Amino acid sequence: MGVGTLRRKAVIGRGLLLAALAVALTAFRAAPALAQQAAPFDVYAIQVHVDQTAASANAARDAARLEGEHHAYILMLSRLTRASDAARLPPANDASLNDLIQGFEVANERRSNVRYFADYTYHFRPDGIRALLRQAQIPFAEAPSRPLVVLPVLEGGASPLLWDDPNPWRAAWNQANFPPGLVPLIEPLGDAADLAAADGPAADRGDDAALSAISKRYNGADVLVTRATIKPGAPESVTVNATRYSPGSSGNNPTWIASYVAGTGEQEPDLLQRAAVGTDLQIEEAWKAANVIDFGQAGALAVNVPVSDVQSWAALNAKLSGIAVIQRVDLLSLNRQMAHILIHYVGDPSQLRLALAQSNLDLNGDPSSLVLVAHPGAASP
Repeated sequence: MGVGTLRRKAVIGRGLLLAALAVALTAFRAAPALAQQAAPFDVYAIQVHVDQTAASANAARDAARLEGEHHAYILMLSRLTRASDAARLPPANDASLNDLIQGFEVANERRSNVRYFADYTYHFRPDGIRALLRQAQIPFAEAPSRPLVVLPVLEGGASPLLWDDPNPWRAAWNQANFPPGLVPLIEPLGDAADLAAADGPAADRGDDAALSAISKRYNGADVLVTRATIKPGAPESVTVNATRYSPGSSGNNPTWIASYVAGTGEQEPDLLQRAAVGTDLQIEEAWKAANVIDFGQAGALAVNVPVSDVQSWAALNAKLSGIAVIQRVDLLSLNRQMAHILIHYVGDPSQLRLALAQSNLDLNGDPSSLVLVAHPGAASP
């Protein structure tokens, strides 16, 4: 598994969609690599693995591509919408997919005389998906979260475990498959620098200095401390207390708590992986609920942006253009120190602020003299 990557698979609740999800396809969700400025997270790109057998390799390829399109479509809608709306998601047909998918990429392609398998990345048209969901009157969110560095802390012993080996809770997070969502997850390296930044007790108590050091290691990401307590017995159970921290920022740290009981014959590694996936789904659902776009509300906000040259303004403008709730940005004036811009957005102002913050941009000052600056600890645009 590569640095900063956790594999994901789909969880859908509709009968028709469940049948499509039964195919042996696996989706992936990528997060920024260690200490690098990662490419922007493409909300409207979905990767699936396809594997089909038919009378010939070409027939298997055609069947795999078609099934991959339908599966990617389900994953695309599930990424943006809440689980409670799964039964209302509009089914796809080949004609609508032709309109919704603007292109695809193929990697790791292999074939035999009768079998074909590969990794496909499908790119969906944002305006098409938005129109589809709005027509179906299904609320959706499309603003991606700042990535989360996951610190799996196992409690119950003499001291909370984090980097220790064995730590079955950390192993569960590294091995679990997660649905592709709006909250990218980062698997930390667990190397000497990570060990020096935060140990188990520091992570367990949410020590700001330790979590800030971890955040800095991973390009200013937020930190998710997931505390698990395993209760032996028949059946075995695990209770998870997960807290999201934005190191260096004041305010409440959202927390999620849930318990999971082993099913008949379910082994501890499978139980812990199910608990990890359940925790991730809680965080995804909370993020979507807080970021549902109200297209009936819109506004414009005048802000000043410190810039050093035209190139820095162009880089920032490109970053703003990638934020879902921003419709367009008007440049009102530009000098060697400052750009004065007008941001046109949908939703309410708090959603705009949150979307900017997730792109490591903060709005400071009073409403009459707002200044947009890069978040401390984040790489410059």
